[in-house]
This record gives sequence, structure tokens and C-alpha cells, in this order.
Amino acid sequence: MEILENKLTQIRQNLRKRLFLSSMMEITDGFFCAERAKGCGMVQMGAYLAEPPAYRARKSVLPPGEKECIDFFSKECRKIRNNSPKVYICLNLATPELQWGLEATECFYKAGGDIVELNIHGGYEPYLRLGKIRAMVLSENREELFRWLQAFSELSIPTIVKFREGVIPDYAPILDKIVNLNLLGVHFNIREEKNKKPDFDFVRNIKRRYSFFLLVSGYVRTSDAVKRLFEAGADMVGFAQPTIKDPEFINKIEQKLAKKIDI
Repeated sequence: MEILENKLTQIRQNLRKRLFLSSMMEITDGFFCAERAKGCGMVQMGAYLAEPPAYRARKSVLPPGEKECIDFFSKECRKIRNNSPKVYICLNLATPELQWGLEATECFYKAGGDIVELNIHGGYEPYLRLGKIRAMVLSENREELFRWLQAFSELSIPTIVKFREGVIPDYAPILDKIVNLNLLGVHFNIREEKNKKPDFDFVRNIKRRYSFFLLVSGYVRTSDAVKRLFEAGADMVGFAQPTIKDPEFINKIEQKLAKKIDI
């Protein structure tokens, strides 16, 4: 456990005040991540689904066999490493069963991946009906959420948990429970749909109460917005949609930041 804690500390130090490519289902594969890794401290592949019976029947489902799954991840990671050897590679993962998620994570780790992000954010309807992904933050599903996060926090690979602002009015009952788990960090999608901008106050309020490593993404479009998020307490800021049309989007933001703030 001490080894993992030292690893978490080192990764946080390396990634604090850095930018990252946030996952987009059916978009952020290895090739996409490789093309957009410049300027990033971390790239996120996925979201991939750990649901062996649905392999080939649904898109983004990981291969069911251990060897096949490791081979898949190895090829995807290699695409990124060949282009950006120092960037951290994170797997965004959703699953309807804890054991399937743990097994997929172990395959990713054996394939050379660095970090796994458990997706408690998405709106994938088949999983929502089962009370999974963002439905797990609802009061009736929280005990299972806590059990899952405990299990992921005990793995050798560092874990991030991803939530979405606004699914419930107050995340304090959840964050109070998980703040002492051995997680790398917490990732919030902070997009304000009404104003089409990130919710700076949400970040500020979270950091007033909690000291955990905080990643944020959602409607971040400018270097000024990134600077404001860092000032509000965010440790990392991510981008998704703007990178689809412009592979250099994150690198351009990084270059602007380098001229304005000490990161």
C-alpha cells in the first residue's frame, strides 16, 4: 500500500496544473489520443465497456479473454507511446459488473497503462437502467458505489472516479465517504448547460471543503477559462469536443498558458 501511495503522490506532482484530453465514447481511441497528446499531461482512452457477453454485439465493448484484452490495450497504448512517450495514459471504463471492471483494469495495467478512470458520469442507457454509471450516485445505489470504489482503490493501478455535476443537488454525502480512499483523484464534468460554460463556483466550493486531487472538464474553451479554473482550485483541466476538429487545440491552449501563468 505504501508503494501505491508513493506512486499516487508522484503522479499528482507530475500532473498538477496540467491539461488532459478527456474521453469521448467511440472517439478517443489510441490513434485519436496519439494525434492530440501534444501539450497534454494525460490522455484518456474510451469510454470502453467491460461487459464480456456483449462483445461484438455492442460498440466499445472490450475483448472478453485476458490475452485478447491485453493485446488490444497494448496496441492502443503503443500508438500513443510512439508519439508521446512521457504522457500518462488513462483508461475511462464503464461496466455493469464490478468483477468485469476489475479484470479489464488489470489487463490495461499489464498492457502498460498508467491510470484507470471509473466512469460514474456517462449516460449509456443500458447501464443506467441497471443503476450503473451516473445512476450510482443516487441514494439507493450508493452502497454499491462505495463498494466499487473501495475495490478499485485497492488495485495496483491508480484510480480516478468521474462524476457529473448536477446529477444530484449535493455531492457531499458521497465525497465525505470516499475522501479517505486511496484514489488518485476525482474528476467532475462541470459544464453548465444553460450558459455553455464551466461552473467556476462549483470548483471553488469543492476545493474549500476537500483537498483531494481535482480534475475538471466541460465547456472549457479558452486559456483564460483554464487559468480561472486553476485559480479556483482545479488541479487538472480537460478538453473533449474542441479537439475533434482541431488536433492541436490542447497544445495551443498550453502554449498560451505558458506565456501567462507559471504552471
